[in-house]
Amino acid sequence: MKVILIYADSLRRDHLGCYGNEWIHTPNLDRLASEATVFDHAYIGSFPTVPTRRDVLLGCGDKGVPFNRWKGIDRDEVTLAERLGDKGIPSMMVTDVQNTVTRGINMDKGFTAWALNRGQEGDPCWLDATVPLEFPVDKRLIRYTSERWHQVLMNRAHRQVEGDWFAPRTYAMAIEWLQKNHAREDFFLYIDTFDPHEPWDPPQWYEKMYDPGFKGRRFDAPTYGIVNKLGYTKREVQNVRARYAGEVSMVDTALGRLMATIEHLGIAHDTLLMFTSDHGIYVNYPGDNGMICKAQMLGDDGAIMAGGAPPKQPMHHYPHWTGVCRIPLLVRAPGQTTGTRTKAITQPWDLTATVLDAFGMGKPDELWGESLLPIVRGDKRRNRAAAVLGNNIHAQVMTPQWMYAVWRGQRSRLLYDLKADPHQKKDVSGTQPDVADRLYGHVVKYLKRQGLEGLAPEYV
Repeated sequence: MKVILIYADSLRRDHLGCYGNEWIHTPNLDRLASEATVFDHAYIGSFPTVPTRRDVLLGCGDKGVPFNRWKGIDRDEVTLAERLGDKGIPSMMVTDVQNTVTRGINMDKGFTAWALNRGQEGDPCWLDATVPLEFPVDKRLIRYTSERWHQVLMNRAHRQVEGDWFAPRTYAMAIEWLQKNHAREDFFLYIDTFDPHEPWDPPQWYEKMYDPGFKGRRFDAPTYGIVNKLGYTKREVQNVRARYAGEVSMVDTALGRLMATIEHLGIAHDTLLMFTSDHGIYVNYPGDNGMICKAQMLGDDGAIMAGGAPPKQPMHHYPHWTGVCRIPLLVRAPGQTTGTRTKAITQPWDLTATVLDAFGMGKPDELWGESLLPIVRGDKRRNRAAAVLGNNIHAQVMTPQWMYAVWRGQRSRLLYDLKADPHQKKDVSGTQPDVADRLYGHVVKYLKRQGLEGLAPEYV
């Protein structure tokens, strides 16, 4: 068995044609969807980048807290790659998400081998005195410090052809590995790209696909916050959307090259291919409630990470709107050529169990998820009745109809009826207290599974 798991950081599900988008060019992901099982109710787990990767690489949560934290993998924590290695199954990580494998964040733990395509998001990998420090917008409107922004500029100064960009190069590395290792009977290949996460700086030809005549301010790495309070014009928001869409299309094109390689090598018949994201982002679409990027808390001025400065107190807390908490998930089983869709509710922990199942390995009791392979094969059972997600001051429950959010002392609970109010404008926790209480029961059950029942009252 060959298993390939692909992550694309910050990819909104509604930016893919297979999830209803009609204007962004994603032919390769749409073709994959036509041959795969499309999960219509896939949600995040722990948030954001590093915690959710702990979700999938460990298959469970952190010690003593409700959700995985931003931390490396501890010595006594057993990774998916280590479990595979115990059975003699080789594993390979190819990534450009530098903040998961540098500075003590050791997501490579247990992999037989791993490769990092360096330079993403201000990774301090190169100095170039010929590159000036320039700001396309006011410093306050860039989420990085001046020093880190300069590093971003230096890291990308050499780019000329598409293969110089991060995601295309990372996929090229994965393709090279496949060409040299496709004859192996078994392997696990984990591909992780930071794109389409900001900085939103795709090759100009991708931006021109969506906004060919723009002449105004360009927001590569915008401060997280409320668009109106940050001073964006409608035209600038349009360009930000175009730049993000260009990143999505760039990732899709790179994935297409990988899919073609799988076909040319003749291994599609014995390869399980899975594509997903860790979370989405906001670009002031309906349902984003005026936000840009993915902040869950903002300062009193409607911003956070403004030029790297501390936020203005007091802080204001928000739920994960659907643009962030709903994610794409496509699973193509070996030899599958006909697409299907499922309403099963899934979370990242299920991917861990799925990989183990693909190699004929049972799921250890300490893992939280359930294999998705029975669903892919047509089993109509549900993995769970609701998704529980968040961080360690916030928990959120998602079902096809309801969004329920609660905080540990930060603010009162919220409840939205997604069928009647898909853009999450009207809190109905006061008029639907029985529903809110029922959904809170999922939080209690989630905490009980981890032996954290004592925390439950703190979420009321």
